[in-house]
Amino acid sequence: MRGRTFRRHGDHVRASFDPVDVELLLTTRQQLHEALERDDPSDPVVQRLFPTAVLGDHDANGELRQLLHDDLLRRRLEGLDELAALLERGRPHHGGIQVDLVDDEPLLVLGVLNDVRLAIGAGIDIESLDRDAALLDDAVAYRLAVMNHFAAFQDELLAIVDPASLTYVDHLDIDDDV
Repeated sequence: MRGRTFRRHGDHVRASFDPVDVELLLTTRQQLHEALERDDPSDPVVQRLFPTAVLGDHDANGELRQLLHDDLLRRRLEGLDELAALLERGRPHHGGIQVDLVDDEPLLVLGVLNDVRLAIGAGIDIESLDRDAALLDDAVAYRLAVMNHFAAFQDELLAIVDPASLTYVDHLDIDDDV
């Protein structure tokens, strides 16, 4: 059984990623970056990350989208680039890497993980998917496993950053490791 990925370490959060995690993060980060750069409104990923903000009023939604879309897109792309930079600055550690997340970096990682999970879900049409029907060797099952893996990352990190936001933190050991 593998240990936790995120631990409180003094005034920052220490992340320890094994090589598979690094590859998953970099691959999914690149795929999302490419989808966002294309910015195709018919792409389910783009639709999920930039949903309709004003229901029932196409004109108002268009105006709001025009005001906010470019800034939101830029911030998402920057977040993905910052994640890559965080991973690059990691130190070798037990075959993987270890990186200290300081200041707002834990929140950045949470945001990127959320965007990646939403993108994966949109790509497999998670809302209409029968999870029980997904076969183990199916590409959809693999994507579900990646989503679940990143969800575990989010839970661990959120338990450190904002333990009160989780109602089931009793199973997570969030004590400081100094």
